[in-house]
Parts: sequence; structure tokens; C-alpha cells
Amino acid sequence: MHRASRSADQPAGAPHGRLDALTGLRFLAALVVVVFHLSLNRFFLDAPALVDPLQGVLRNGGWLGVTFFFVLSGFVLTWSARPGDTPGRFLWRRVAKIVPNHVVTFAVALAVAGLGGALVWEAGANLLLLHSWVPRDTAFFSINHPSWSLSAEMVFYALFPVTLPLVARVPRRHLVTAGAALVVVVVLLPLVARQLPVGAVFGPAHAQSPLLGASVLQVWSVYAFPLVRFLEFALGMLAARAVREGALPRVPVVVALGLVAAGYLLSLVVPVLWTLDAVFVLPVTALVVAVAQAPTPPAVLTTPLAVRLGEISFALYMVHDIVLTATRRFVPAAGLPPLGAALLVALVLAVSLGAAWALWRWVETPANTRLRALRLPSRDARRRPAAPAAPAVPAVVPLTVPATASSQEV
Repeated sequence: MHRASRSADQPAGAPHGRLDALTGLRFLAALVVVVFHLSLNRFFLDAPALVDPLQGVLRNGGWLGVTFFFVLSGFVLTWSARPGDTPGRFLWRRVAKIVPNHVVTFAVALAVAGLGGALVWEAGANLLLLHSWVPRDTAFFSINHPSWSLSAEMVFYALFPVTLPLVARVPRRHLVTAGAALVVVVVLLPLVARQLPVGAVFGPAHAQSPLLGASVLQVWSVYAFPLVRFLEFALGMLAARAVREGALPRVPVVVALGLVAAGYLLSLVVPVLWTLDAVFVLPVTALVVAVAQAPTPPAVLTTPLAVRLGEISFALYMVHDIVLTATRRFVPAAGLPPLGAALLVALVLAVSLGAAWALWRWVETPANTRLRALRLPSRDARRRPAAPAAPAVPAVVPLTVPATASSQEV
């Protein structure tokens, strides 16, 4: 989404400022994920007295960031849904958006670190964005580690055309109840996951997750399994309709930020399976709603720089772990002294931002433009002539949204 001009997909009546603020917020969420992965690398610092407590505080930032992205994705796609759109066209636009970055970063990650413990078929599943369906950490965390979330997002996109009409049919007075029910399910799912085996279910090498106290199967079931994570996406869809139709009381942004902080503090003390999603889903939804409701979105999120950083946030999410992987090759196992580590962290951030801008500028933007230009045939063009007595029924059911919906898309 560009502030300077509107495309044909961004009509003049669209609430541009609200989506600008959410775009700016995306960068902050991506930065939280980057800092989380830096903490896993101990900030390349040889100072346990400093790193250990810092890691303890930052250890759940990645989970928070992913929950935010999933809720936001459902919210924005519902907010910007196009009346009369078809599932094929919608899916093609989403493929055009995410697949070019995935293919390029997959190739770069493979060149930098090879299979990294993944089997060949697991790498193949990764390339095809099917790896989040595989309950093995060598599969769903394979090659370019953050790409597992794209595998889940592809499932969300496939289900969106079916789910959107269902969300549109929820009575306005029941929107909050439906959203609350989804939150309750997400919070209770770790109880189910705890009943799954902890032992060597998929072979000894995959029995225990790096997350202490949970098996890979348990972690996968609440963190990477696409149908479970779809609940957050659906929650974002309901939230978008509730905001548009005024079905929610206004939540001040500062209050929502307080809820996110409280959720994060709670994540530091609850069992690990709840930290992967459950403790964040309600606070994150409140934050997305608060920013979308704000009569005047926070200025810090709507400056040209904030919006541009938000635009490259997807690329940053895709490149930063590759930069970290390459950097580890040149750092002693014990780490560096404080000054050297600080300079290296600054360099990693700078290189990650530079690589993200290059990916956005030279891959994501032109590929998205060119692929979207290959428009699918319209329903009318595909429809075969029908006999007068039996009119043809369109093969693709158009997406429908409430009459008040905007068709702006990010």
C-alpha cells in the first residue's frame, strides 16, 4: 500500500489512514520477531550474566509477533474484501504477493546453510509451502525457518473465500460472542495438546522440542498446525466486521498496549504450550481493533517512513534469519565482548533492513505487479453457452461482504 497514490484496487472512499496505521504496526511486529531470533543467538555476546536474564525476558517475542500477523491478516483481508471477487482471483493475488519472496529466500537459505538437518522430502514440502502440515521440527522449521507461517497462511487464503460469506452471515449482535468463542477455543487447545505423546513419536531425533517440557508433536499441534492457527485468522475476520459495523466499544490504543504488555508478562510464567499463542490472541486482537478504531491513528504509525517500513516488513521477516545464519559462521561459539557484540548486532539489523528493502524493491514489488497483470479470465469469459431452458450456473461463487465493506487492499 502506497501513500503517494491509489491503485485501481484502492478506491477513494477507503479509510486510508486506518490501514496505514496497521501497515506501520506490522513493522514493529516484524522487529519483535527479529529481536527474538537475536536473543536465541544470545546477541553474539559473551556475557552470560547479561544475556541469560535478557533471553529470559525476550524468549516469547517470536510467538507474539506471529499471533499478531495471523490476526492482522484476517482483519485486513476482510476489511479490504472486494464485492464480486472470485476465489480464483483472490488466491492468485495472494500467491503473487508471497510466493516470489518465498522462492527467492528458499534458494538463498539453501545456498547459505544447505538442508540444515532437513530431509530432501522435507525441503521439497517447504518449497511447495506444505511443510507446516508435517509434525516434525526438521520439516516445519526447515530451510528458511520463518517460512512455516507462509505455509499456514496459504491454508488461510484457501479457506477465506468459504469463510467470508459465513462471517458476513453472523448477526451483528453475535459478532462479539463468536469472537469470544474462538478465543476460548484457542486458550483451551493447549489442554488437548498436553495429552499428546511426549515420547519418540516420530523418531528419537524429533521426540523433544527445543522448547523445554513439550514434545515436537505438542508444539506443532498448537503452533504450526494450519487449521489450529486459522482460528486467529478467523478471529481477525470477525474483528474487522465488528469494527466496521460499530459492534465493539472503542478501545483506546494505550489500553490495548497495556493488555499486550500484560499478556506478555503472563507468557513468562504460564506453561510453554500457552506461550505459543493462547496468552497473546486476545491482547493482539484488542490492539488491532484499537488502532483500526482510532479516530486519529497514532502519528508514529502513519508517517511515510513508518508506512514504508511496514511495506518491507514481510521481506524483513523472510530475510533476517538467513542473515543471522550467515553471521553465526564468523562468530566464536562463546560470543564476542560487549562492544563487538553491540556493533555486530547493529550490523545484522542494518544488513537485514538493506536486504529486506532489496527483496521488496527488486523481487516482491515487480513480481507482484507482473503476476497480478496476468489476470484470470472472468466468469463470463469462462462460462459456456447454456441451453435456454437451463441457464448456466457460475462455476465460481463470488465473494460477498456486507454492503458497507470497502474494497481497499494492502
